[in-house]
Amino acid sequence: MDLRDQWNRLLPHAQPLGDDLLARYAEQHRHYHDQRHLTEVLQTVDVLAGAADDPDTVRLAAWFHDAIYDPQADPGENEEVSAQLAELELAAYGVDAARVEEVGRLIRLTAKHDCEPDDANGAVLCDADLRILSMSQQRYDEYAAGIRQEYGHIGERDFARGRMSFLQSLAETRLYATDRGHTDWEQDARENLHREVESLGPKAARPIGGLIPIVYFGAALGVIVAASVLLGRGLGAAAKWPVGPDDTTGFPVWTPIAGTALAAGLSCAWFRRTQQRLVTVPALVFGVIGLIAVGICWWRWPAAQPGAAMSERWPYLMLASAALVVAGALLALARRLRLAPPYAQAPPRLLGIGAIVVCGAVLAWIVVSAGEPFVQARLETANTVSTTTTTKPDQMPVQLDGTLAWSREVPAAGAIAGTAGGIAELRPDGVVMSDATTGQIRWRYSRADVNDAASSGSKGLLISGDGRTIAAHLPYAGNRAPAGIDLPTYAVLDAVSGEVLTEVHTDGVALAVDANQLLVAEGNYVVAHGVSGPTHWRTQLRCTVTQGELIGDLAVVVDACGGNGAVVRGLDLKDGDQRWEVDLGLRFDLSAELDPTTWVGDLVAVPDTREVSGLIWTGAAGGTLFQWSVDVGEGRVIWTTPVPGTPRPRLGPASCDAQLAATHASLVLITCRNATDPGQPQTYDVSAVSPADGTPQWHHLLQVPPKLQQPEYPLDGFGLLPDGRVVTLMPQPNGSCSPVLIGTTGVQPRPILAGPTATSVAASEEVTCNKPAVTVAGARPAFSDGTRLFALN
Repeated sequence: MDLRDQWNRLLPHAQPLGDDLLARYAEQHRHYHDQRHLTEVLQTVDVLAGAADDPDTVRLAAWFHDAIYDPQADPGENEEVSAQLAELELAAYGVDAARVEEVGRLIRLTAKHDCEPDDANGAVLCDADLRILSMSQQRYDEYAAGIRQEYGHIGERDFARGRMSFLQSLAETRLYATDRGHTDWEQDARENLHREVESLGPKAARPIGGLIPIVYFGAALGVIVAASVLLGRGLGAAAKWPVGPDDTTGFPVWTPIAGTALAAGLSCAWFRRTQQRLVTVPALVFGVIGLIAVGICWWRWPAAQPGAAMSERWPYLMLASAALVVAGALLALARRLRLAPPYAQAPPRLLGIGAIVVCGAVLAWIVVSAGEPFVQARLETANTVSTTTTTKPDQMPVQLDGTLAWSREVPAAGAIAGTAGGIAELRPDGVVMSDATTGQIRWRYSRADVNDAASSGSKGLLISGDGRTIAAHLPYAGNRAPAGIDLPTYAVLDAVSGEVLTEVHTDGVALAVDANQLLVAEGNYVVAHGVSGPTHWRTQLRCTVTQGELIGDLAVVVDACGGNGAVVRGLDLKDGDQRWEVDLGLRFDLSAELDPTTWVGDLVAVPDTREVSGLIWTGAAGGTLFQWSVDVGEGRVIWTTPVPGTPRPRLGPASCDAQLAATHASLVLITCRNATDPGQPQTYDVSAVSPADGTPQWHHLLQVPPKLQQPEYPLDGFGLLPDGRVVTLMPQPNGSCSPVLIGTTGVQPRPILAGPTATSVAASEEVTCNKPAVTVAGARPAFSDGTRLFALN
């Protein structure tokens, strides 16, 4: 039965309308949407008639669905005007209004072929219109060629892109809505579509182009997994520092498991091309949730509070939120690229899965690894308070008359040290610099995540030889370091201005500092960290490194092994290469039983010389403390001498850490002898020798009361004046607490006299001798008794 007979059977009284439609389908610009296409659609409707609610209505819609066809029309415009033509003509020929309305609706469906599941008529018409996709290869190729002819006004490249985009959108959905169409024609249609897409794409770009959306998709999955790990770190962290025993919950394992499961589910949706909403919807959800979470983190970001530091929780949660936004953007981009013609051809499935796994793993590792420096930077910024000054410290002349220059209460006991900028005070959370002349605070540096820095004693403050650089030890609050975060354990500061020169994380112990390097001992390694430049080297020595000094272009260090000797080495500051070594074991009978950190004592550099001097305790004659000196220019021992009184290092409850200090003309040693009776005064040796040859200059014994007999007292409680005298703070028989000067003229108490700034209370009554700390800044002695910081003229 030809088309005219079919129309006459459908609407016998509308033969002129049928002739008009046939004329339309015979227009010269139609190369596919012609009478042959109409015949194939009507034949398919006959095949699927049993699935339609009203087959004749579907046939009427088929006759009109391409009645008006202009290849240059906008998308959906041809279907709309064809529907309007059908509604107008059918109504004129007296067709029932309900049927006319249904015909118009069905025609409009063919614009996108997206009928509802319960739309039987629509399913039949859409399947009939798309029947061409599943026909033989020859017929499909004719159809494709006809479409190209109809769009001859479009250039080859633009047509290929548009055609591939259209075919790709078809391939990502279920093609046939009826059960029979889906069962019998779906596979053939997909093969034809794949073949045409392959023919349209550039031959050279096909293997690579199809992988590009896969790469973006794999990157999105990697960021999702990374976001889940970062979320776990944030949820498992304490809300703030210092951290109590119940403040952390531990890393929640369920977060990375959930993130990995979500990534696996999205992978399945990606390869099920018919369910692309399972990719598009999560992309939108991730973007929206991530943006909301970023806003919440920004709003709830904790403000700096004294004594309460921000932990890693909020930076990690902020990172996880931002990663979620990035994951949503990457998913959307991958989905969009997949629809673009140059990237539409999917690579082999195994290759695609491999690319997803590799890209995902790499991106997850990169995001998590990059997150730690971000968190570290945020913690350092949020928890650091640093002030600087451009005002020079006062340079008023020192009268040395014993009057009280100034006095100020301090919040907690800590080490003090004289510098070119004044008096540096190590507090529990950082460093405060006071002017040595006026006592006014010049600058401060503090960290909210540090609360035990003062416990390091005098070893917590390192001062350079010129007094212009400070290295402050900043242990973590409660000795707890956040996982993966290397917060600074040393801050290197300009003593005059308070400028932060560098911050260094190390598990070792700082030995010396200057404006160029921070020298650190890490077991048997010596590490130089650049301060004003990028210098960094790490040198392994034979034994444990115990002491170090910076002299000119050399790092002079001592490494010692129990019973195996102690070696002084000169290392080049540029690269750490050894220039010379001096084996002290060849000169001394070293102990085979003691910890080297116990029997190798202080190391000091003699100002304006190339000489270092140190201490070492040997087992000779029941135990002897020796002092030695080395020329660092030549790498040779200048002299060695035993210390009078056989003082011992920290070997028992009544022993101590000796202090060795140097001026241009003297090497001064303060150490203790073992107390014979607990609760009785202890004898301290305070002596001076010549740096040139070790010749004794003076030696005095000092009786130290039991209340001052702490192991740190020789290191913390004595200061060296520029003229070579030693000053300390000690109780007097009358119950007062006053400075004591020790030098060539003996041991002389110097009561504190009221100065111009003294209050009505006697100066000596303001001072106690509870764990005193002493230093000298600009020839002015300064003291701390645990509650007050004061300086004398």
